[in-house]
Amino acid sequence: MGGHSDSGEVRLRSRPVPRCWMCGRAGRVLYEGLPDRSFGAPGRWGFLRCEGPECGLVWLNPQPVPEDLAAAYTGYYTHAQPAPGPGWLRGLWEAAQRAYLSRRWGYPAGPAGRMGRVGLVLLSGLARLHPGGADELDAAAMYLSAPAGPARLLDVGCGSGVHLARMQQLGWTVEGVEVDAEAVEAARARGIPVRLGTLESQGYPDGWFDAVYSAHVLEHVHDPLGLLRECARVLKPGGRLVLLTPNVESLGHRRFGSAWLNLDPPRHLFLFSPGTLRRLAERAGLEVLSLRSTARNAWVYGALSRAIARTGRGEMSELGRPTAWVRGLLYQLRLRLRLRTDPNCGDELLLLARAAASGR
Repeated sequence: MGGHSDSGEVRLRSRPVPRCWMCGRAGRVLYEGLPDRSFGAPGRWGFLRCEGPECGLVWLNPQPVPEDLAAAYTGYYTHAQPAPGPGWLRGLWEAAQRAYLSRRWGYPAGPAGRMGRVGLVLLSGLARLHPGGADELDAAAMYLSAPAGPARLLDVGCGSGVHLARMQQLGWTVEGVEVDAEAVEAARARGIPVRLGTLESQGYPDGWFDAVYSAHVLEHVHDPLGLLRECARVLKPGGRLVLLTPNVESLGHRRFGSAWLNLDPPRHLFLFSPGTLRRLAERAGLEVLSLRSTARNAWVYGALSRAIARTGRGEMSELGRPTAWVRGLLYQLRLRLRLRTDPNCGDELLLLARAAASGR
C-alpha cells in the first residue's frame, strides 16, 4: 500500500497524465500543488482541463498508480457509516420518508400505511420539508421504482451497506461490491452480502441484475469507461443504471474554486460535466434516460468547501460545528432555488440509463 521514502514515510507513487483520457487532446492547468485536505494522504496534486472544444473533461495530474491508490483511503469515511439511531424524531422522519416513497415510487408504506390516504399525504408533505427536497428523498430508494416481483439490485461501491439494508427492507434482493475491506466487514455484520474487490473482478454472469446503483465511484477509478461497460454487461436487457458523480460545472465549483470539496485530491481521478458524462455513458452502450444535477448532500459540500477555503482543511468533524451546519444548510437551500433556473448547477450529477434491450 504505497511506496516509502528514505525516511520510511508512506508516499504515493504517481504518473503524469498530460492528455485527455476521452479525446486524446492536451490539457491545460486548472489547479496545481493541492494537498489532500480531508484525509491527509501524502503528496501534492493538480488538475488539468481538456482543451477540446466539445470535451472539457477535468482530471487529476499526476495520478497515483493503481497499486498505491489504496494508501489514499486510510481513514476514509466508508470505514464507519453508522446505521440511523433510535428516537422519536428519527421514527417520525422514517415514517414520513416511507410515506413519500410509497406515493412517489410505489413502495409499501409500512406502519405509516395505517394512517390512511390522508395520513400518507400529510406525512409525504412533511418529508418534502427536508432541506434537500426531493433529491434527498428519492435517493432513499436509489431513484428506483418498487419492483413488481423478485428483483436483484447491485450497489457498486456500497460502503458499509447502510443504504443496501434499506433497499432490502423495501423488497429488493440486494448485493454489494466494495474495495474497502473494513467497509465490507461492516456491511456483512449487517447481514448484507458484499463482495470485496472491483466490479470487473467479480465475474458476474451477463444480464444478472435488474438494477445497478453506483454513488460517487466513477470519479475514483482509472478506467471509467470500463466500469460503465461492466455495469451495462451485468444488467438485464432494459435494466436500469443509477449513477451519481460530482459535477465539475456546479455552483459549488464556480464559487469555491480550488477549495471545492469534490476536487478531493488524490482520490478523485476524473471529474465530469453533464456533456462528458453523457458521452461516456453512450460510449459504454447505455441509453441515457435522464441526466441532471442535484442538491443532495449539498449542505456537506457547502460546509466543508467553506472550511477548506478558510483553513485549508475539510475534515468530517467540521460538520459537528453548529455554525458549519447552519452555513451548509443555507448553501443547500440556495442551491435548491438556483436549480429552478440553472439545472446544471448542482454539486452532483444524476445519470439514469438503461441497458440495451437487444443485449450486448
